[in-house]
Amino acid sequence: MIGKIYFFLRLLINPWILSAFIAAFLASLSWMAALTKFTLSYAYPFMSLTFILVIFLSSILFKEAITISKTISLGLIIAGLIIGTRYN
Repeated sequence: MIGKIYFFLRLLINPWILSAFIAAFLASLSWMAALTKFTLSYAYPFMSLTFILVIFLSSILFKEAITISKTISLGLIIAGLIIGTRYN
């Protein structure tokens, strides 16, 4: 039991875990700020931008290939974002 508590406490002071908590906190603050300025039906489609960010960062940081299917998927996401926000 003491070993599990020690492991949990070590996790809480791990810089990667702390940075994840800080990033989640900042993301929630940003989301609350966005919802004070925009309606949910306008702001929520922009959450799909995370998919675009993940593909580009995985290509840069982890040298993953950007394939034709990923490019088509990104195009569809962008088209959906444009349509969803323009005609709202």
